[in-house]
Parts: sequence; C-alpha cells; structure tokens
Amino acid sequence: MSLDGISDGGRFGVLAIDHRDSMRAVLAPRDPGSVSAADITDLKRELVGALAGGATGVMLEPEYSIPQLLDGTLPAGVGFTAALEAQGYASDPEAAPTEILEGWSVQAAADSGASAAKLLVFYRPDRPGHAAAQERVAGEILAECRRVGIPLVLEPLFYGLDDPSARRGLVTETVERFAAMDPHLLKLPFPVEAAHEPDRAVWAAACSEIAERCHMPWTLLSGGGGYESYRDQVESAVAAGCSGFMAGRALWGEAVLAPPADRARIIADVVAPRLAELRTIVG
Repeated sequence: MSLDGISDGGRFGVLAIDHRDSMRAVLAPRDPGSVSAADITDLKRELVGALAGGATGVMLEPEYSIPQLLDGTLPAGVGFTAALEAQGYASDPEAAPTEILEGWSVQAAADSGASAAKLLVFYRPDRPGHAAAQERVAGEILAECRRVGIPLVLEPLFYGLDDPSARRGLVTETVERFAAMDPHLLKLPFPVEAAHEPDRAVWAAACSEIAERCHMPWTLLSGGGGYESYRDQVESAVAAGCSGFMAGRALWGEAVLAPPADRARIIADVVAPRLAELRTIVG
C-alpha cells in the first residue's frame, strides 16, 4: 500500500495537528474542559489553511477536523492521516490497552478519504503485561488496515521515563518489536534526550541503531519540545536514514498560545519558515 498521499518521493514533511486532549491542555492547562470543540476546530482550520500547502501531508482526527477541514480548508492534493485511537490514556497509560475511538473504525478512516490511518499506543517494553496488550492491539489494527486496504502509521510512544539515560534503550527495543510487525510507517520519538546528551556523535549512533532495525520508512515526531532542538534532531535522524518528520507543537506551539489577533502573523512569520526549513533538511 502506497504512502504517496502524505509524502513526496518517499520523503515526509507532515504537519501534525491531530491533537485533542493535549491541545486542550496546551490552550487551558488549568481548565482544559473550558476549551470548546468549536475553539479547537477553528484553531486547526487556521493552522491547516495557512500551512498545509507547504507540507507533504497533514495528520487529522475524527472529532474536530474530519470532516470539518475537508471543506476546502485542506488544499487539494495534500493527503491526510486519520487518527484511530480514543483519548484519555495520557494520565494513566497502563489503565487499559488502547481502543479505537467510539463510532470510528479503520473502514471509516478509509471512507473519509484518508491516505493513511494512524494509531498511537503508549508503550514501554520493560512493562511486560501492558506491552503485550499493546502489541496485540497494534497487530489487530494493522491486520484490519491490510484488510481494508489503507496503510498504517504506527506511533509507539514511551511514557513515565524518569531516567533520561534509559531512553535510548527503550526506544531502540520498541522499534525492534514494532518493526517486526511490518507496519507501513513508524512515527518515533528521538532516541536520545537532547537536553541531557549534547554529543551529536551519540545522537548519530542512536539514530543509526533505529535505521538498522527499520526496513520500513520512519519519521520523527516532535514531542512538544522547542523548535531549534527539534530541527537539529531531524538533521541527525535524516542523516542516519530517517524519511522525514511529522511535527506538531515544535512547529506551531507559539502560534497556538498567542492572542488570536497575533496568530496569523506568527503563523506566517515564524511557523511557515520553520516548516520550509524542515522540508529543506528532509530533501
């Protein structure tokens, strides 16, 4: 199954805007429930309308942006991924295995016109019980995607990591386990905690370990950090064989937090140049 709808010549420069609970937390950390569905849709509409033309694809979700932004806001010729997972796991990732959003399905994602489905699973290979459950979920959804005929972007994401030095081992083992399932694309965190390990040679070696284990394309998520550090991480990852980026808050975080009257200017003057710079790095 082809990923051409969200890539350009096999290179990915994807705008991630499929945030839901995390978007509410960014907008109103003291009272996330005060952020309305219309507020989130309007914000996504502004970002996608201004930026999607400079991306190879966009990551959307079925609560606030599918089908809302398929009214011409998403430019013709720019494909999108459709998030599958329900929300509510971030506060207690081991409470239950990941489930598909109620009323949604792989078939519904395909019927919406998505170029790919996306599944995020919170995952720690050193937590055997929960890890096995999450692996089963991922395997079942991957099989369903193959049956329906839509590629799957699989995003296994670690959580609750108190020791930054453990990150490399966890990410590497996670990649090894999920690559063995043969998903169409892996969306991964940077394997090194950049703030604690400034040595770029260590970055390069860690990224090479991922590339050695991935026989499918892999992309780098931004994880909510600052743009400059993320840009440097993308450089290291791409040099090691990464196929591109799927970036969210590192790109548009300042625009989301700005007063609405300033948002369009920040998107044009700050966010769009960042996206263009990352596209240049990816090639």
